[in-house]
Amino acid sequence: MSRQTRFDYVVVGAGSAGCCLARRLSESGQHSVCLIEAGPSNANWRVSTPVALVNLMGNPRFNWMLESTPQPQLNGRRLSVPRGKTLGGSSSINSMVYIRGRPGDYDNWAAAGCAGWDWNSVLPYFRKSEKNLTHSGELHGDAGPLIVGELPSPHPLCESWAQAGEQAGIGRSRDFNGESQEGLGTYQVTMNRGRRWSSADAFLRSAPENLTVMTGAEVERIAFTGNRADAVLLAGDLGRIEVSRELVLSAGAVGSPSLLLASGVGPGAELSELGIDVVADVPGMGDNLQEHPAMNIFLKAKGGRGLSLANLPSMVWAPFQYLLNGSGLFSTNHVEAGGFARTRPELDHPDVQFHMIPARVGVDSKGVVWGRGFYADVCLLKPKSRGRLWLEKDNGRLVPRIDYNALSHPDDREGLIDGFLTLRKIVGSPALQQYLPQELSPGPGVQSREEILEACRQRVGTAYHPVGTCRMGSLENPESVVNPRLQVRDLENVRVADASIMPEIVAGNTNAPTIMLAEKASDLILEDAHS
Repeated sequence: MSRQTRFDYVVVGAGSAGCCLARRLSESGQHSVCLIEAGPSNANWRVSTPVALVNLMGNPRFNWMLESTPQPQLNGRRLSVPRGKTLGGSSSINSMVYIRGRPGDYDNWAAAGCAGWDWNSVLPYFRKSEKNLTHSGELHGDAGPLIVGELPSPHPLCESWAQAGEQAGIGRSRDFNGESQEGLGTYQVTMNRGRRWSSADAFLRSAPENLTVMTGAEVERIAFTGNRADAVLLAGDLGRIEVSRELVLSAGAVGSPSLLLASGVGPGAELSELGIDVVADVPGMGDNLQEHPAMNIFLKAKGGRGLSLANLPSMVWAPFQYLLNGSGLFSTNHVEAGGFARTRPELDHPDVQFHMIPARVGVDSKGVVWGRGFYADVCLLKPKSRGRLWLEKDNGRLVPRIDYNALSHPDDREGLIDGFLTLRKIVGSPALQQYLPQELSPGPGVQSREEILEACRQRVGTAYHPVGTCRMGSLENPESVVNPRLQVRDLENVRVADASIMPEIVAGNTNAPTIMLAEKASDLILEDAHS
C-alpha cells in the first residue's frame, strides 16, 4: 500500500479501460495518479498462458464469479457473468480476440447524442493503442503498446473454417478490422510471442513514477461533499484515498454502476428504500444493460486430422514447444476462428458473429474434453432486448443484481434462430464435412424454428460482453447517465470510462472498443484540466 493517500486523479478499476486511462493521465508527469484494483497482480502463469484461460473462468482469485438473475425467456436459467478481478481486468481472463466493431456503430453513437464519438473521431484512438504485427495502413496502428497479431499456431481446422465461409456464400476475411467485417477466418489476438498481452501488460509494465497502482484494494463507497467526490473508501482497514481533481470509474458495466448506486447516485426512490442517502437522483443508472446472446453447437468428429486432445504426441511436446518459442497447443486462445455474416441478403451489414473452438467441448461441461470434435456458436450482434442492474441487500451487504432480460424482444429470438441456421449451413459445407461431424447438441432432431427456439431457451449463453449501464448521451435525455465528455449527471468531478458508457453495444467483441474509449477519455480529462 502506498503511503501517499491524496492524488490528483483516482481511477477505480485496473481493467481494459483503467490501465490505459491511468497510464495516459500520468504520462505528462504533471499529475499524480492512483489506479485502484480489487484483485491481485496478474503475474501468474494461468493468466499469461493462453490455453489456461479455461481455468480462469471458474477461478474466484481472478474472476468475480457473478451470475444473472433467472431469465424468464431461458426457462429460468441463470447466466454466468465472468468479470476479471486482477490487473488487466477482463483482458486478463478473456479469449484475447481483437475486434473493433464497425464504423456504423460509432456513427450511431454520435447520431444518438454522443457528439465526438463518430467513427472518424474514434479511429485515431484505436490506432494510438494498437501495434499490429500483420496489418498496416490508415486503419491500423503500428506503434502503440497493445500488441495485436496472428495466433502462433492456428489449428488446421481454421483454414477449413475459412473455406467453409467461401462455400457457404459468406466469404473469407483476413482482417475483420479492415474495410469489410464480413467473412470467416482466424481471429487476430492480443498476444506477445505466444503470451497473453492484457491491458495491464500494454500500459503498466513501464509505468511512470507518478502513477501509483494499488492491488487488493476494493472500493466500497465514494465519499461526497455535496456533489463533489472527496475520496473513495476502501474495504477493511485500508482507509481512504482522497481525490484532488477528478475521480474516474473504470470498474466495468457491473462495477461502475454498482459503486455509484452504493454511493447514493442513481434512482432516488430506490436508493432511499435501501437506506442509502441520495447524492444525485440519476434515474437511468443501471438501465440499458446489453449483451450478445449466443447459441452453440457441439460436434463430434470421426474423420480428418486429429481435432484436439486425441493427439497424444502433440500434447507431450506442447510444454517444450511453448517454452522454446511460444507456440504450439499452449498458445491457443481456444476461440481461434470465427467471423461475421448476414443471415438475410437484404441486410446492409452482418447481423451475427461466430466463434469456433477447434476442440471437442463437453456438452454439459465448460471445458475441452477428450476426443475428436469442434465447437462453434453464433451470437446476435445488435440485440434489441434491454436489461437492468440494481442493488439489493443480502445478509446486510449491498450486492448487484444483473438481469439481462435475454431474448425478451421477439426480433432477438427470430434473429438468433436465423443465425443458428446459418451456422448449420457453415458446418454442412464440404470443407467441414470432411471431418464427418456429428451434431451432439442440440442434435439432428431439432429442425423446425419452434424446436430451435426451445433449444435456445435451454442452451443460450452470452459472449461475455456486458455494456451500457452508465449510458452516454445528451443530458437532455433523462436516461443518459454521462454526457459525451463522460461526466456523470449532477456530479462535479466524477466520470465513467469503461464499457458501461456505450449507448449501444458494438458489433463484435468489446475489449478493443473499451481500450479505445479510455484513450479518448484521457484526452477529454486532460483537455478540461488545462482549459
